[in-house]
Amino acid sequence: MAAAPDRTGLGRAVRRADAHLHSGHRGTEQGHHPGHRSGAARYTPSTPSDAKRATRGKPKPRTGSDFYDYLGIPWTFPDAVTRRPEKDRARSVDSSGYVRLVYGYRSGFPLNSRDNAAGNGLQRTPDAIAHGRLGLPVIPLTDRRPAVIQQLQPGDLVFFRTREPPGGRIGHIGIYLGLDTADHPRFISIRKNAGGPTMGDKGGTSRLDGDGYYAQGLRGARRL
Repeated sequence: MAAAPDRTGLGRAVRRADAHLHSGHRGTEQGHHPGHRSGAARYTPSTPSDAKRATRGKPKPRTGSDFYDYLGIPWTFPDAVTRRPEKDRARSVDSSGYVRLVYGYRSGFPLNSRDNAAGNGLQRTPDAIAHGRLGLPVIPLTDRRPAVIQQLQPGDLVFFRTREPPGGRIGHIGIYLGLDTADHPRFISIRKNAGGPTMGDKGGTSRLDGDGYYAQGLRGARRL
């Protein structure tokens, strides 16, 4: 079993990832990523048969952007699967991709190529990480907001129920940072509505107390 990442270096890993992302990289959520367009838009009429021919034989597009999309480099995982960045996902990363960037790429924690891959690495999506065997549950997952969160420690992964995924799945993941200067419990994560990791209020206040979107959506936490 691989050793757990050095928690004394977690803050440095978060800061390095934060600096990279704020130097021009963008935050995304599953199914949403920025694109770079230039020139005049053109409209070309098409028919249903044209669309069918265009999609025939093509693999189903993946959703979300992982750390290797943000980095722009191919990555070979322990199961010998190599993932390559897609051009239209350059400088994009979703919430679980950011966690994998901090804990995996920066801190050396093993990573899985996908949710159902063999191995003891960090899975790909927030829901799989939340329900996986990796780490210890600090706040067990339930279908409601936990009444007590004082057991959280900086570096714990926090999981949120959001509007996007169907079936009550966990749709967002963040990293708990501790109490701010006003004693509010704070976390950091990538947001669809904010460029890069944020502790701000864009897309929802980054607090676990109060009545904000993420505070109400908190469903559990794990410690790696």
